Amino acid sequence: MYKILRVFTLFFFVPTFLFAKVTPEEGSALNYRIIGFSFPDKPGAVKYKLQIATGSCSSETSFQKNIIVTVSSNQNKIVAEVPAFGEQYTWRVTFEDSHSKFTNSELSHFSTMTCPDVDKDSVRLRITHAPEKYKDHYVFVDGNKVLYDMMGNPVWFFPKIENRKPGSIHLRDLHATRFGTITCIVNGRLYEMNYNGEILWQGPDNPDIPMDTMAADRGYHHEFIRLPNGHYMAMGFEQPYWRLPAPPDSSIYVYWPDKIMRDGHNNYYQKMFFSTILEYDEQGKIVWKWKDSDYFKTSDIATRMIGTLFDVNDTHANAFYFDPKTQDIFISYREICRIIQIHYPDHSVLHTYGKLHKPTNHVDRHLLNGLFCGQHSCKVSSDGYLYMFNNNICHRNSRPTILMLKQPPTGKDTLEKVWEYECPLDEPGEPQSGVFSYGGNVSELPDSAFFVCMGGLYGKLLIVNRDKKVLWSGQPEKWDGNTHGWIKDGVMIDNKMKEGSYRASIITKTELASVIWNEQQKQ
Repeated sequence: MYKILRVFTLFFFVPTFLFAKVTPEEGSALNYRIIGFSFPDKPGAVKYKLQIATGSCSSETSFQKNIIVTVSSNQNKIVAEVPAFGEQYTWRVTFEDSHSKFTNSELSHFSTMTCPDVDKDSVRLRITHAPEKYKDHYVFVDGNKVLYDMMGNPVWFFPKIENRKPGSIHLRDLHATRFGTITCIVNGRLYEMNYNGEILWQGPDNPDIPMDTMAADRGYHHEFIRLPNGHYMAMGFEQPYWRLPAPPDSSIYVYWPDKIMRDGHNNYYQKMFFSTILEYDEQGKIVWKWKDSDYFKTSDIATRMIGTLFDVNDTHANAFYFDPKTQDIFISYREICRIIQIHYPDHSVLHTYGKLHKPTNHVDRHLLNGLFCGQHSCKVSSDGYLYMFNNNICHRNSRPTILMLKQPPTGKDTLEKVWEYECPLDEPGEPQSGVFSYGGNVSELPDSAFFVCMGGLYGKLLIVNRDKKVLWSGQPEKWDGNTHGWIKDGVMIDNKMKEGSYRASIITKTELASVIWNEQQKQ
């Protein structure tokens, strides 16, 4: 009995640091080069020294000969970078106590995986303007599925989270959250994951479209965020049908065969694509919802007719922004060049920005002459201005712009332009019209500069300040085996748009560390 009690007592008082988590785990394969090393906090230690060697070393001699990284710290968590993907590495920690005595941990091993997305001979972010003050930042590029440093070096690639071939992954809105996680939309589905690619939260199926009718997993699209209260907000598809008062004439039916439905009683319907904004709690339950079909059925859009058909079958919601200060939501609609401001949570429409339409007045959006056209990514700046990436597709001889607008007082819908920046082109032969620019986004940085993704055929990323000075820029490119040259992200090949970047996001070194450790950032 004494022996048993003695063994139990020894086990109970074994220092808890021996059971602390060690990362990266022995033999792990990582999809990143910037790595969080954690190890037991040894009693009496005042300093820790991390050493990393190339190769899978099994002896002290081979380890010492191949050390490439040495980092010292007074904490038992260290972030360090290894030089390459597709390599093996060995690491250990040296503990130093207050008497300058040293103890080495055992050798541990890991490897970095690789994939075509981080093969610099196939895909790259070519830096066209080196960073001036943003050297410790990183950018997620959704088209490339990669996180880059500001010199264009890939440091993380999107892990395999669905059982699909790499070329069939359609990735949108990839960015880090304040909760130390990464959110994205993959093939129309919502995901939140950690740095390693482990799924932390997956959105439920879109309740407004039956799964058996969703083309290409068309459940959610464009925008997915984590709200400050911990809930999730996403843009989803809704596909109701509007009853037509009479069968469409044959010419319209031929022109729009995919927009007409007919039931067994010879009643005709026009297929209309609308969108919803849904708020989910952490359990995946809908706690709030906005249906733009309810708004449009009673708005001026219902007056836009060609015969018995509405002249727009897809208002094409492409962005929303939740303003935590005012609890307002701004929603962007590309095809009707409109932004709607609604109040959360009561659904009231506060403002409608964009050209309104009169009965029987068919308007070609490419002929509109408003402040913005085909816009993406509307947000509110720190000083209260509405700003957006204005694709500018109505003005065929112009390029996309970053547009900043003063919001009107309550009861008025007139915006005032206070600042505009025309996005630059660097090379001869680049498209001279915004009509080629789809997608894109813009976000304000803490110093009031703007981080911009031009999207589409342009593809370019840049940082520009309020004095319109470019502080950094880069061009996503892919190697084309047919032409044996580099082509821009989203270029046209054989009259077809090559899949390119749609959005990009930027994070600081501190924010990346919070993602690595999966810790909520202090606000």
